[in-house]
Amino acid sequence: MSTNKGIDWDGELQALMESSGIKHAELARPTWATRARRKALGARPFLAVIAVTGPLMWVITASGAPAAAVIPLLVWLAGWVGYGAWISLGRPDATIAAHAIAGHGGIAFAAVSRFCFAHSRPARARWRAWRTAAGRDRAAATGEATA
Repeated sequence: MSTNKGIDWDGELQALMESSGIKHAELARPTWATRARRKALGARPFLAVIAVTGPLMWVITASGAPAAAVIPLLVWLAGWVGYGAWISLGRPDATIAAHAIAGHGGIAFAAVSRFCFAHSRPARARWRAWRTAAGRDRAAATGEATA
C-alpha cells in the first residue's frame, strides 16, 4: 500500500497475486518439460515458417537453376524466416531489437575472435620462425652480428 515514503511494491505485488488467486506460499518453478513446451508454443510462427521455407529453399537450391535466379528467391525466403522470428519474439520495437543485436553481436564477435586466435597459433608460430630465419639470413649476407 502507499505510504508517505513511496509505494510498497512487494506488498502491492503480493496483494495483486492474492486477488488473482495465486497463493504466494505455493509458488514453484515450472518443470523443465513445462518450460520447454511454453517456449515451443511461443515459437510457433518461427517453426511454421521454417517448416515451409526450409524444404522450399532446399528444393530451389537443388533445382540446378542459375544463381541469378535462385539467390534473390532464397533471400526473399530468408526474409520470411526473419519475419517469423520477429513475430515469435513478440514483435519487439527497434530499440529492443538493436539492444539485443548489439549484446548478442558483441558476444558472438568475442567468441569468433577467441576461436580464430586459438586456431591461428600454429600459423603465427610459423610466421615468427620464418621472420626470424629471414632476418638471420639477411644478417649473415651483410655480415652483421646477430644478438
